[in-house]
Amino acid sequence: MAWHPALGFDPTMLSTWSLRAGRALAVFALCQGLAFAQADLPKDGSLAPDFAVLDAKGQTVRLADHRGKVVVLDFWATWCSPCLQSMPHVQEVAKLHAKEVVVLAVCTNDTRAKFDGWVAENAAKYPDLHFLVEPNERGSDTFDERASAKLYHVPGLPTKFVVDRDGKIAASMVGADADDVRLEAGLARAGIAIDAAVAQRGEEQLRKAAEKAAREKAHAAANPPPTFYVDWFGFTPGKELPDLQMVGADGADTTLSSLRGKRVLLTLGWADIVPRQQLNQIAKEYGDYGLHVLCLVVSTPRAEFDAWLAKHRASLAFSVAVDPVGKYQPEPEAPASAQMEFHRKTQLGRMFPGMYPGMPVNILIDAEGRFAGAFPLGPKWRDGLGNLLLNQAVKLRAEHLPEVIAPPEAFVPKPRAAPAAPEAPVKPIEMGVPAPDFETTDLGGAVVKLADHRGKVVVLDFWATWCGPCKAALPHVQALAAQYKKDGVVVIASCTSDGRAEFEKWLQVNGADYPDILFTHDAAERKPERAARRLYGVDGIPQQFVIDRNGVLVAQVSGYLPGEVLLDAALAKAGIAVPQAVLDQAKADEARRAAPRGKQ
Repeated sequence: MAWHPALGFDPTMLSTWSLRAGRALAVFALCQGLAFAQADLPKDGSLAPDFAVLDAKGQTVRLADHRGKVVVLDFWATWCSPCLQSMPHVQEVAKLHAKEVVVLAVCTNDTRAKFDGWVAENAAKYPDLHFLVEPNERGSDTFDERASAKLYHVPGLPTKFVVDRDGKIAASMVGADADDVRLEAGLARAGIAIDAAVAQRGEEQLRKAAEKAAREKAHAAANPPPTFYVDWFGFTPGKELPDLQMVGADGADTTLSSLRGKRVLLTLGWADIVPRQQLNQIAKEYGDYGLHVLCLVVSTPRAEFDAWLAKHRASLAFSVAVDPVGKYQPEPEAPASAQMEFHRKTQLGRMFPGMYPGMPVNILIDAEGRFAGAFPLGPKWRDGLGNLLLNQAVKLRAEHLPEVIAPPEAFVPKPRAAPAAPEAPVKPIEMGVPAPDFETTDLGGAVVKLADHRGKVVVLDFWATWCGPCKAALPHVQALAAQYKKDGVVVIASCTSDGRAEFEKWLQVNGADYPDILFTHDAAERKPERAARRLYGVDGIPQQFVIDRNGVLVAQVSGYLPGEVLLDAALAKAGIAVPQAVLDQAKADEARRAAPRGKQ
């Protein structure tokens, strides 16, 4: 893992041996998506469904109360970083058009307590936003009734809708990026006077987003997610689970091994996301098969667990326990390693060392305490649980049989390659030397070489589909490629330490978002002879090199944090005219990276 002297494990980079952690993050994103509705968003031009929410004082507010004005309906949550990052822009738009536009910032998939706390601390910074909260809070019996899921089918947060004066949806937008002006385009559609160039740019962004959503939908239809897993975070059938330490609902210490002799469904999650309704249903319907349902509440302070248990105890048909280690409480100036050390002591950390899978986790354990499989509590949870039980020789009644019964080979983990030995430290390439040439292939299979671009300035970006910081940097790299291509700048994104199939799948869904980047794949994949390591001394990605028109390495940029312009400034070393404001910001970015933790 790339190491930053102040930040600990560098959040801007991922090493090639952190692939498992990258996959864990991907699973976390998937599980977050499962918390939302699976249907399509309401279509543009359709009537926006009316619904009731509460303001900070507990008063009821309805969407219909604002008929006659243009409404921005912004679904967000206190835990959603992109939501919070987009708020300053939403505030700017709301202030500029306050006479004609009402912004309803509806907190969803969250708790009332967290909403109240956040609003008390932050709402004053956004005086033109109306902060509201859905009454069907997370963890409640009516959670599935929240408007964001039942009426608007939001796939993730933030999701915004522009509703015109007649109550019809003019535009919708999922997510938020830097330089995102889709909101302005939606307002223009609703009759608000918006700068024509801005509206046009927003329309282009809306078009690209719609095309990407269509590609993702087609890809998901062709590649449906599995309903169960038998090779999961290092667990395979027959592997014994750690003997977890727990405190039961009666306050007594207990262990997972105390349930030996019973077939167990073990669910792990923090208190306010425990899927009570589904677990109650499983306990009642599958108890006749000898299935004991246990929910271990993790990453939750004991007082919070006790309050949750007091509220729900009478309605629970399953067993509950809590991790006695509790929740990490960071101290000022604490190193990043402190959280990792705490995680190792938790029951979650004992099961998943160095990883943090998406919550809730659902594991089927056989009567000998061994792993039998895992499954997500998504729309097809019955198929997942049913197949795992059938594989345990449980005779299910007709109403519990899976829609699709998996064949025997589906329960056999695919052979794994022997774990690769840790790679020896590699010496980074020096600047001022000719850039080593090498061959990669593009999506169509054509060979790409650096020599093909001699006479141009080349940005060589080593990345991978599993690398979060790499993908986070790509929108900025695309903007740079588009801005400077007239100056003879070419961006080659060389996929390293990654499989060809993963490269092709990712590009088929996402490639159209980056029309000015030449994506290629290194056939050496994770082997030591991959060009990134062998020729350039790369041990963490993203890693970007600037090569001048004579083929000489002139600059290197390691990692990426949102908003940074280090790569832009590096182009100046290759003779590209970069605005002075960008060069000044790059100096500030460098200073921020060098600042001690907590003082950035």
